[in-house]
Amino acid sequence: MGVAAAQNDPAPISPIFNSEFASQAAQASSAPLSYTIAHFPYGGGWSTRVLLTNSGKTDATVNITFFNTAGAPTLVPLDGQGQEGSRQVVVHPNDTQVVGAELSERTAGSLQVAWATATSNAPLNVFSLFDFGPNPPTIAGAVGAQSTPPAKTFRFPVSVGGPLQYNFGLAIANPNKTQTTVTVKVLNADGTPKGSFQESLAPNAQTLFTLPSKVSFDTSTLFNGAVAVCASQPVGLVTVGFEGGAFFSASVTNDPCP
Repeated sequence: MGVAAAQNDPAPISPIFNSEFASQAAQASSAPLSYTIAHFPYGGGWSTRVLLTNSGKTDATVNITFFNTAGAPTLVPLDGQGQEGSRQVVVHPNDTQVVGAELSERTAGSLQVAWATATSNAPLNVFSLFDFGPNPPTIAGAVGAQSTPPAKTFRFPVSVGGPLQYNFGLAIANPNKTQTTVTVKVLNADGTPKGSFQESLAPNAQTLFTLPSKVSFDTSTLFNGAVAVCASQPVGLVTVGFEGGAFFSASVTNDPCP
């Protein structure tokens, strides 16, 4: 038994392989992590705050870069610093840092929509909070949404119409240097197709729409179903729903495209 076990033991891994593997692992761990903040509205009664939380054991250096919906780098009014197109933030272990639109800009002009990429040398929890308050400092409504790494597929539940007049919107941002095609599929409660449409996003561009503006619904009755988003390249996405005038966001998974 002892001899047989010795004969079946795997051959020892060479020190060279160990060294190469360790080098590759170090490179992978030091590679920047990317998050997409797919929606950053301000003005017209709106303001946005992005919370960056680091639960790791080392500092996270985060670089945030803003774009307009057409894909061009853009300046946004950030808290206390005036117009900025980018910002670098260091988030210490177990710390949270906030990057937000200047509150005085909430009613300074018409609604402006931007989006942003965030790259970090350490994993983060990135959370966006959208506030609506046309009469500062009162907040009439707010909704929060998770910012996740870009992905090719997203899935989330939806409700449209009914007595509370549910509505559902989503923002999709293309953080790539080439055009991206996004297919949005609306599914009935039993999983059968209800409708679908495509969006073509230029490099670094963003689109924002509600589902009833793209797919026909009988809003006098309540529709419950799901939406699958399928992209040719990884994109960022955030969902915002409306229920009787109140805001909400849906949880999003990366289930395969149907």
